Amino acid sequence: MVRGRGARRRHRRVVALSEVDRRRLDSGEIASAEEALHGGDAAPDERDAPAAARGPNDDRLLRDVPPHWGRR
Repeated sequence: MVRGRGARRRHRRVVALSEVDRRRLDSGEIASAEEALHGGDAAPDERDAPAAARGPNDDRLLRDVPPHWGRR
């Protein structure tokens, strides 16, 4: 099939549940497929946040980044 200019292919997101999650959904243990997919996700950890400079040495290190790191 030849597509003309500007024709777009449709993309659909496919979600496949495991047998265990399908049984959980059927029994009412979970309310939706999304809950099965994201129910065990870890909560964001504050340690993942970028640290702020705390002293003069930290300020110096942040100021003296190598040129290949780009500008900050």
